[in-house]
Amino acid sequence: MRAARLKAAVAVNQELIMLYWSIGRDILTRQTAEGWGARAIDRLAADLRRDFSEMTGLSPRNLKYMRAFAEAFANEEIVQQLVAHLPWGHNVKLIEMLKDSEERLWYARQAVQHGWSRNVLVHQIEIGLHRRQGKALTNFARTLPAPQSELAQELIKDQF
Repeated sequence: MRAARLKAAVAVNQELIMLYWSIGRDILTRQTAEGWGARAIDRLAADLRRDFSEMTGLSPRNLKYMRAFAEAFANEEIVQQLVAHLPWGHNVKLIEMLKDSEERLWYARQAVQHGWSRNVLVHQIEIGLHRRQGKALTNFARTLPAPQSELAQELIKDQF
């Protein structure tokens, strides 16, 4: 029963993330084509709240996050395969805290792989885990043959 409930919650989250990405992509497309600005987002938020009054998360602020989300993760395949596995709050933090797309993807992969909470994700970004990864000083290259030294270095990367 618990496993089924968890599986359903994960599926719902993935669909919600894809919906948010789709809304963000539509906002980007319209802004590019028609040049409309923040007032249009306010009107869109009001229209969406009117038409979907039972749904939360349709505020102007969240629509701006959706737009930024679609801009930050332009490739739908990456969204489906990676960031849709993270809760919305994780994705918002990735957008807010990281400007470099490769670094953003790296933290998203780590969060999915290790099951980081939002607080852990924020902490790892703040301490610069991405920059520190694999920077530990070792004597592997001097003391081990090439294939083993590279493997040992990769093992160390995974630990820190």
